[in-house]
Amino acid sequence: MRPTRTEAGSTTTVDEPSGAWNAMDMTVKKLPPADLRRRWMVPAYGQYLLGVGLAWVMLGMLIMPAGVSFNPSKAFQKSLILLLYLPALWLICKRFARVRAELWPQATFRVFLLLLAWALLSLLWADLRRPADELGRIVSVTLFVLGWFVWNDPEQRRGLTLLRYVTCGTALCAGWFVASFLLSYHNGERIVGDGVVATANYAAAVMGVATVWAVQLAPPSARWNAVRWVAVALLLGFVALTDTRSVWLALALCIALSPLWSRRLAAKVGAVLVLLGGAALALFLPSPLGSRGMSLRPQIFEDAVALIRTHPWLGLGQGTPFQLEVNGQYFTHSHNLFTQAAIELGLPGLLLTLVLWLLIGWQGWRQRALPQGRLLLSTWIFASVVLQFDMPQLLDSPRPGWLLIWLPLGLALGLGARAHATARRPEPLH
Repeated sequence: MRPTRTEAGSTTTVDEPSGAWNAMDMTVKKLPPADLRRRWMVPAYGQYLLGVGLAWVMLGMLIMPAGVSFNPSKAFQKSLILLLYLPALWLICKRFARVRAELWPQATFRVFLLLLAWALLSLLWADLRRPADELGRIVSVTLFVLGWFVWNDPEQRRGLTLLRYVTCGTALCAGWFVASFLLSYHNGERIVGDGVVATANYAAAVMGVATVWAVQLAPPSARWNAVRWVAVALLLGFVALTDTRSVWLALALCIALSPLWSRRLAAKVGAVLVLLGGAALALFLPSPLGSRGMSLRPQIFEDAVALIRTHPWLGLGQGTPFQLEVNGQYFTHSHNLFTQAAIELGLPGLLLTLVLWLLIGWQGWRQRALPQGRLLLSTWIFASVVLQFDMPQLLDSPRPGWLLIWLPLGLALGLGARAHATARRPEPLH
């Protein structure tokens, strides 16, 4: 409902479509002007603050200092409490009935809740020094996903606009990192970022997914189109200097499969060029994978499977630390999303993760006729490749995995709510 002014100057209410997500209170009644302003402005401020927090969690990974093992710093975490978690919690509580009505019918959301419940239950047998930390990580993931949902509008145009600006900010960071790297380059080095992406693979994944967004997000004007392609050039330049093959493979697969959701000639030409380039690499290069080979990934996978066999049903418990020894090197994670889920959460957790991931992809495929659906589907394809080789942390503090796992979930839930509202909308009378 929205307030309007009558000829007498009093405030009344007018019904709006039930699917609309307004930034302000939807149940305004006749109130004095001062009370009316207060009642409307507080929700608006909360909405704007949450939007800033959603952008900040994506960009702060690139510029805020990191703690031990590239964990988010305390300063970054505290800023997210004020900008993201508290505004998200406030809006979720305020709109709880609407959130429940639009999310509960979706199988994707119910599987997500089951996964969270199983992870919480696994804390009972997890070997942790500080179980509260893992509880906080689960809560932060939940608030990020639901915060994205309550902040966005039914058509998800607000989310697309936010991602457009985040992509530009990411590209600026990429340009800065490239310039700094080239000025201090030493032979054989790989470029890295700052903060939680101060490793080549993590940084490449962020720049790679931002490239996917830039290509899929339709520019609103010719000026934005020019900015978009400059951003793509900066992002791809960074990815090239990381020498992260999984990201290049993921980007190539997105291009090769793009004719499935795009009828443009450029998509078909790009797919053909990628396939020809892949065939040339396989035929003419003695070692298409380069000097680093498989980077011990098969051996890490074998050791991960052996560890899963020791605790197949319950797993070690959410967040329980472990080590995998391969060729004298020790790894604190399995470099694969699904084996990591099985190690920590057992086969039930693995099954829930697989089902959730497939439901996200299915939502993108169903809605591929929409710009939002194409964005989700291409991001899902990119992440499906990258998560097989690195960034396996499922329920963790803000890391690049949030952009590859939980942002697609937020997009899928928004598309699911939109489809559900459209299906329930009565047919117009003729």
